[in-house]
Amino acid sequence: MAASDALRRRLQRVAPATSGRLTPAEFLLSGAAAGALGWSGTQALARVDPDAGAVLATTLWVFIAGGFVGLTVLHAPESLRFSDVLFVWGAVNGGAMALTVGGLLGLVPAAVAFWHAWVAATAVGYCWSGGVLEGAGQPVRGRGYLGAGVVGLGLLAVGVLAVDRVESTRYLALGALHALPLVLDVRTALPARSRATVVALGVAAALGAGSVV
Repeated sequence: MAASDALRRRLQRVAPATSGRLTPAEFLLSGAAAGALGWSGTQALARVDPDAGAVLATTLWVFIAGGFVGLTVLHAPESLRFSDVLFVWGAVNGGAMALTVGGLLGLVPAAVAFWHAWVAATAVGYCWSGGVLEGAGQPVRGRGYLGAGVVGLGLLAVGVLAVDRVESTRYLALGALHALPLVLDVRTALPARSRATVVALGVAAALGAGSVV
């Protein structure tokens, strides 16, 4: 893509050289850790202080996202830090954050700003990642991420139909959706279908916990 190539060249000119300290696997696990920390923290804040939770959670994510961007630019492998996949993740997460800010300002419905936008961003991000990897000749990894994206679309549908019923653990479910595909990609030799099944079971377990908490 000409646009992404031009952007990549520009960023490579102005960004410092990467230290290369992180292997691709370590980089993916760092992303999983960021997602697990961020969404579990969001769930905790929503429980402890429902009124201020949205502002506090957004602040938490600003720090986590800023730290991860810095980690990516300074230490990620050169093949990953300005890749098309990360450009897409930046776009979908940036769009979700814009809707969240709109929610904080009262311009966007809370359910859309603080929940649907982020589930949709995660689902689209994984579907896109899967497509890129398929095109790059890595079908098992690609279909694993595509399966996670489909699970994300299912979680989005559940949230649209019954957002109040899943409220008590919905961010834990989103954390599972965020982190598990990355962990499975580097820590297991499971086939693509099995990876998607594990992600679906993890998300379902998180949602199911809400019915007994």
